[in-house]
Amino acid sequence: GTVIVVGGGTMGPEIYRAFIDAAGGNESLLVTVPNAGGGDAYPQDGPSTRGWKQAGATRVHTYFTKDRTVADADSFVTVLQRAGGVWFEGGRQFRLVDAYGGTKSEAAFNAVLARGGVVGGSSAGASILGDFLVRGAPSNNNFIMDYPGYEKGFAYLTGVGIDQHVVARERLADLADSIIPRYPQLLGISEDEGTAWVIRGDTGTIIGRSKAFVYNGRDANDAGKPFLTLFPGDVYDLG
Repeated sequence: GTVIVVGGGTMGPEIYRAFIDAAGGNESLLVTVPNAGGGDAYPQDGPSTRGWKQAGATRVHTYFTKDRTVADADSFVTVLQRAGGVWFEGGRQFRLVDAYGGTKSEAAFNAVLARGGVVGGSSAGASILGDFLVRGAPSNNNFIMDYPGYEKGFAYLTGVGIDQHVVARERLADLADSIIPRYPQLLGISEDEGTAWVIRGDTGTIIGRSKAFVYNGRDANDAGKPFLTLFPGDVYDLG
């Protein structure tokens, strides 16, 4: 399958199209998961579906519960068995862990990827895609990089930690300063707003309007920097 990692902000049509195509095209069922936003309810025709419909998707389903019993129910996860793609909206990462971590919903998200579909997300929905959960603290303090009990993402990219908004919010050095020294086995990746990693297997291609970054890879870093900079069109072997 395909993993699409977006750094927050406004997405261009090329990112929408990459996700829809990876899900199987306009007619495929796309599932959006808005929990990170912190609302108590999300309508089926809410904001989390409109961008996808404007981009050409004809079948978009909002997948939402805050009740872990519901998230673990066979009847609730049935829709995911028909999905070509799952998209995690932005907000705070811990809300996704609290609602779905360890439930049948989380297993069903993973099954979409395993059968050749796509999982993706932006901002908090990007960080949850990694193995290590960056900025996962259960609060509104997103300066905390590493929080006990919330270190584990949904791990669609194994051995990887993901940060986002890194240029717009001046976070470029944070993975190198706070995470890599504690977890030297991790590969760190990040991307700025409106920019995406499109990853199939070990191969990541950068699309969008800005830059993406690699930390602790085997390639040489930029001179005097703790990261390697990638630009739209660049390809990187995460393996």
